[in-house]
Amino acid sequence: MAVLCSNCSGKLIFNPASQKLECVSCGSKFYPEDVEDSSTTLHSKYYSTCVYTCSHCGAEVVTSDTEASTFCVYCGNPAIVFSRMSEEYRPDGIIPFKITKEQAISFINARFLRNPFVPAEVKAKLTPDDIRGIYIPYWVVNADYTEADIFSGDVKRGKNSAKVFFSRAGDTEFQNLPIDGSRLLSDDISFRLEPFYLEEAKAFDEDYLNGFYSNISDLTYIDLKNSAADRCHRLFTEDAMKTIRAKNVKLEDSIRWIDIHDDPIYMLMPVWFFTFRYKDKPYTILVNGQLGKVVGTMPWNKKSIVGIGGGVCFAVLLLTGLCFAGLLTQRLGGLRSMYSYVASITMAVSVTLFATGLAGLRKIRRNLRLTQSEDMFKFVKRRQE
Repeated sequence: MAVLCSNCSGKLIFNPASQKLECVSCGSKFYPEDVEDSSTTLHSKYYSTCVYTCSHCGAEVVTSDTEASTFCVYCGNPAIVFSRMSEEYRPDGIIPFKITKEQAISFINARFLRNPFVPAEVKAKLTPDDIRGIYIPYWVVNADYTEADIFSGDVKRGKNSAKVFFSRAGDTEFQNLPIDGSRLLSDDISFRLEPFYLEEAKAFDEDYLNGFYSNISDLTYIDLKNSAADRCHRLFTEDAMKTIRAKNVKLEDSIRWIDIHDDPIYMLMPVWFFTFRYKDKPYTILVNGQLGKVVGTMPWNKKSIVGIGGGVCFAVLLLTGLCFAGLLTQRLGGLRSMYSYVASITMAVSVTLFATGLAGLRKIRRNLRLTQSEDMFKFVKRRQE
């Protein structure tokens, strides 16, 4: 429930810049640990929240009643209605927002909106009213992990190459491994948001939620163990592949075992969400609320890309053609050498730019699939039995 200012009874909102609760009426500032909420039961395992539901995508968002929801932070629709009060399990800790809303906007601007390929109507959508701070649930685990893998790769043998198999095995102990606590949020998205620095975590106090949304974990212990095993497997195979001197390395088979020890720690991590629609497609850009790391991509103006790309290709072909024409018509050795040098450099640069551009487009398409993921829409959807 809302905590009120002791000076004027105004609502208190947590400010990431000052790391204090600030009164919206008189401007008084308080540290969260110095503010007591009379409605909260001391040492209770639960805390009170308000739940809003989107009638368009079905998502549910959890807020304190200091934050009135006006649109869905996941699909961008304004069809948001208050549904109920809820008692939720109290996390063990929380990393408070450190990046302000204005800083998050500037990071997104610097990453995307200065790009001439981003449509003007998309740039106009990024306003303070269109970005929301959400605490994402994580479990922090310690685990013993063992894995044995078989890899294949191409190794050069004389003038030819042969497919060779490699074995790698080992065991390790993972400490403070963060695991996304939602089954509906893409693990790839949460992985890209990291790192979160746990040394800046605080003991959970619902006052940190004032002015923000939050979500709760919906993982069972088996879900958590499987997610932890997948995360360890990803880290193990990445390091194992680095030890193999071959091309086209692929994982052929894998056996793994994990044992989670101690009690996992339930944490809330801060993330800024910028959600909008463009040409009837959803887009969600995320910003790590502790470090400012930006995840996702923007839609691109295809006409601008084609126009600029065509112009560059025409210029390269024209320059190359002029150089070869010079090679055919000039008899002076010095000029022939110059034309030959320029033609070779032009062709080499063109091939490099093409390869780089192709790799960049593939990366953009992968990011775009994540940005437009329907899982993002369903991130806080709570299934009713």
